[in-house]
Amino acid sequence: MFASTALIAALVKSKAFSSGAHKPVELSREAIESVTAQLKEAAEDAASTAGSQTTVVDDEAALQLQSRVKNALQILFSDDKARLVDVNQAIDYVAYGLSDLVFVYPGAGALGEELKGWQSSVRNSHGDLVKVVEMETREGALQAVQGALDNNQKSATVLASSQALLSMIPNIHALALARQPVVFHVGAYAVDEALVAHSQVDAVLAARNSGAIVLSSSNVQEAHDMAVVAHVLARIVNLPVIHYFDGSSVNIEKASLLPYSQLAAALDAKAQGGDAYTEAERLLAKFGYKPFEYTGAANAETVLVTLGTSASSVQDAVKNSKVGLVTVRLYRPWSESGFIASLPPSTRNIVVLEQTDGLFAFNGPLFLDIAAAVRFGSLARQSRPRLVAAQASSFNHITAGHIPLLAQEAEQKNFVDLAAGAFLEPVQEAKADVWSAIFWDVEQDGSADAAQHVSHLLHQQETIAVQVARDAYRLGGAVVNTQIVKNNKAVDAKADFIGVHNIALTKEYDILASANKKATVVLNGPWKHGDDIEKHLTNEFKLALTQLDIKLYTVDASRLAEELGLHRKSTHIIWEAAFLALTQSADSKALKNLYYELDSIVDDQGNKRELAPLVQHIVDTVAKEIVHVELLPPWTILEINDDKLPVRPVARAIADEEEDSDASTVVEEEQELGELNKWHKAAWQVMFKEAYATETAVRPDLHEATYLIKLSENKRLTPVTYDRNVFHLEFDTTGSNLKYSLGDALGVHGHNDTEEVNAFLKWYGLNGSDVISVKNDSGKSETRTIFQLFSQTLDLFGRPSKKFYETLASYATNHKEKEQLLFLISPEGKDEYKKRVDDTVTYEDLLREFTSAKPPVEALVNMVTPIKPRHYSIASSQKMFPNSVHLLVVAVDWQNAAGKKRYGQCTRYLANMKVGADVTVSIKPSVMKLPPLDSQPVIMAGLGTGMAPFRAFIQERAIVKASGKEVGPMVLYFGSRNRRMEYLYGEELEAYNTDGLLTHMGLAFSRDQKKKVYIQHKMMEDAELLHDYLINKNGHFYLCGPTWPVPDVKDAVVYGLKNYGGIDEKKAGQLIEEWKENEKYILEVY
Repeated sequence: MFASTALIAALVKSKAFSSGAHKPVELSREAIESVTAQLKEAAEDAASTAGSQTTVVDDEAALQLQSRVKNALQILFSDDKARLVDVNQAIDYVAYGLSDLVFVYPGAGALGEELKGWQSSVRNSHGDLVKVVEMETREGALQAVQGALDNNQKSATVLASSQALLSMIPNIHALALARQPVVFHVGAYAVDEALVAHSQVDAVLAARNSGAIVLSSSNVQEAHDMAVVAHVLARIVNLPVIHYFDGSSVNIEKASLLPYSQLAAALDAKAQGGDAYTEAERLLAKFGYKPFEYTGAANAETVLVTLGTSASSVQDAVKNSKVGLVTVRLYRPWSESGFIASLPPSTRNIVVLEQTDGLFAFNGPLFLDIAAAVRFGSLARQSRPRLVAAQASSFNHITAGHIPLLAQEAEQKNFVDLAAGAFLEPVQEAKADVWSAIFWDVEQDGSADAAQHVSHLLHQQETIAVQVARDAYRLGGAVVNTQIVKNNKAVDAKADFIGVHNIALTKEYDILASANKKATVVLNGPWKHGDDIEKHLTNEFKLALTQLDIKLYTVDASRLAEELGLHRKSTHIIWEAAFLALTQSADSKALKNLYYELDSIVDDQGNKRELAPLVQHIVDTVAKEIVHVELLPPWTILEINDDKLPVRPVARAIADEEEDSDASTVVEEEQELGELNKWHKAAWQVMFKEAYATETAVRPDLHEATYLIKLSENKRLTPVTYDRNVFHLEFDTTGSNLKYSLGDALGVHGHNDTEEVNAFLKWYGLNGSDVISVKNDSGKSETRTIFQLFSQTLDLFGRPSKKFYETLASYATNHKEKEQLLFLISPEGKDEYKKRVDDTVTYEDLLREFTSAKPPVEALVNMVTPIKPRHYSIASSQKMFPNSVHLLVVAVDWQNAAGKKRYGQCTRYLANMKVGADVTVSIKPSVMKLPPLDSQPVIMAGLGTGMAPFRAFIQERAIVKASGKEVGPMVLYFGSRNRRMEYLYGEELEAYNTDGLLTHMGLAFSRDQKKKVYIQHKMMEDAELLHDYLINKNGHFYLCGPTWPVPDVKDAVVYGLKNYGGIDEKKAGQLIEEWKENEKYILEVY
């Protein structure tokens, strides 16, 4: 809109004022018409531009439709017997209906997200309003819940993530001892290094002996049913109940939700006098479940056992096989007899599927429980089955094709690694034979809601399931892939209809890999003929169109939205209408029912606009404007490249809560503020240590062991005229008790720049010499000066989280500043927020920008996150330097978009450090270790400061060689820009090479010659040597440095294995993966 306004202003100005004129000219009708014509022409040009995906509509004048189905209350409390919901909505519905108090902890994703808006208008199953309390997690969590339940009959529910549950375990013990019927609904998941959420139950299993009952569910319907069972069971047996589910699930499924009248009746159930297990078994039976649920062949000899959250994918895999599956739905209390009774008499092997992020060095909790049941239960000795452990972080990759292999390995082994070997290889299987539709959207285009609306259209006629994959980190905006299948659960099926609402996605994803033959594909754009669209599609896409005999259509959504006067946020209805027209799956009346009536919208004559004729007009218009594009014959013989595009986006959602969890020490009820003290109180604490229980520590706020060491050398290795400052540091460890192993990293606890801290304190009106006490996680007060706190502890010049924006807004006295702060963390402000993140806006920047928001220092110290240690690979061997530790560091600095100089906090601290200064450090272990035998070859590849650990390796081998022992070959590949400027430790390396310790060097200085040379090129030259050392002499390979050369380095190793060992590329790749598992091929990249 602002761009349109600017254009109008420029055009009007050009018509109304002549150059050099100082007086306004009256604007004629002709001038206005001329401006209008030019605007219309410009809009038409923009809308018809090939590849344009932008809707050009004045947002203020445009028609914005309000969706019913996006309103969770509308769906959850509808009269439909079955509703289309996700697992979080199903649990929210039950938890709210059966509670008086709901405590929502951060990190639980969408669980409890909408309940805050319910509490003022929605009543629970007993007709009462519910109090929803948003909590924050810290050690000793649940104290507020305990306090709320003291001496009253309120029913309480906790909604949390599995990670938050860990900090609650001590107090769950207390709740169980007090027989408090608190229900915990726990989303069990973790986020890996690729920011992908996956199911993870380790944290839940840590609470198995807390005295709480533990239930699980594996899909939306089960989640609803188990939630009801959890609340009723807690009330009957007066014990806390933990109901956990897959917190990473984004599936939407049809589920039958009990109306609140029936929930209230269920809660009135009475105990039948049995123990907790018996009562749970009875309640589960009412919903058609068992504590131990067996599925599969009645005469199965191999039976898999898994916890409930993992059951769904495994159930699909064992269908139509000779293998059985026991799903442990009620894990605590554990029943040996119940488990044994669930096994078929034919059982010879029990395979316990244990879900864990890293392979246990020992058998996990479920295995131990089952082992005890088999060993000490009612089974006769001669009929006891063998026990086999099988582990992986997830079982979603296990398909029916893997089951025979698993059964075969169970006959021969006691342990099966499901995260390695053949289990990671996809097995070619027929896709599910069900109708499916897939929608591709870029979120900011406004089209993403189309898939949700189509889901609800189909839901009215069929049983469907929906699977959503959203990559929030895609460059250019979040991409959303939605697959709808006519099935009772989400399955992998070929699509009969594919809507691509942004054509740019055809170049990023292998969209047609999911298409059925003769599928319908509709693209967003103005093209009417194959010749028009040809240059906008890749060869791979065009060839696939012809091979699959695709029916290709286009819709010019930008132009249609403008002609229909639709707001950009309502353009999704165009794609809904296109779906209706191309599939004949519903009519305009069904589509109309997805929207609210147009209560406040009138036409040009002032008459109220009716929704039904409007939707019918949109449907009719879109149906006429759909263009069928004939596939061109030349597309059948196109050359294609071998690049493999992803078939679906990786589901990576921005985890705001995770980001905020590190932002500050958060508390149960009100934030404990710091306390400004007088100097005499601090003096008393030192003078009368016993009375005040005073302890002196370097960094009491840190959980890891820290050491105080002294800088003995700070030497720049690159010339002062060079733009990169790479420097060598040596620290004296005498008397510090610091011990480190080869390959370890040194964590440096850096300080903020003194001048910048003093400037901030002066501007903020603080006296750096004042004393302040701040409580730490253990409840103890830490006393420092204001300067110490802002210089050594608080990351004042670091990036603030959204939590800081929100808290800062509460202190803003200027209404506009408060609105702006809250806007930045709202969905509408995400682009501006991202720009600030990219510009590395700091805590200090925000405080200086929003001057009316000035928290008192007692509050500010809890709002700013602590400085985190920066870890650097140690560049020395303690055997060679027993009282010293060395580092190799490159100073980091850059300019943001505004031209302001920024610095890496810790490298700046180290670069400016004077000899003799004290430094606080800690040790972080690493997998970078030398081979177990001194005679084994060592192959090292380091880029830039990635040379650090290899200097330590060489020193360690030098000590061994000096003692008279024989050492194996050492090969070093080192890469940097040029030899004269960045040959780090060059003299040392040449000396070791001359001495024969460093047997071979491959130096790659990329800018020393016209054609750039990198370490992978040097490795290719030495392919035969690499093969000999790695295969024949059992050598170890190490890479340290940035991530970008990892695939090229691997290719170089594969090249040697293939050309000099006769190993094909696939097997060579598998061999390298095995070496990684065995710590023979080690990467330390960043």
